[in-house]
Amino acid sequence: MTFESEVCVPVTVDILDVTRARAGRYGDAPERSFPGEGDSVELSVKLGGLDITVALPPGVLEALTEEALEQLTEP
Repeated sequence: MTFESEVCVPVTVDILDVTRARAGRYGDAPERSFPGEGDSVELSVKLGGLDITVALPPGVLEALTEEALEQLTEP
């Protein structure tokens, strides 16, 4: 028998890399233009000593990424 269940467990989130926002540039020619980019982070999510980052559903990883960005902007 197999069944699914939701479990809430504490995880450790390590911020491995931070890339700060970059303003876009719009020049007179397309090759001189590029869009802006927002802040981004690379995360490692661990449950105990096990890295579970790649096993997380996309929505959970997005929520943790947003939380990490908020943590970086707090004083």
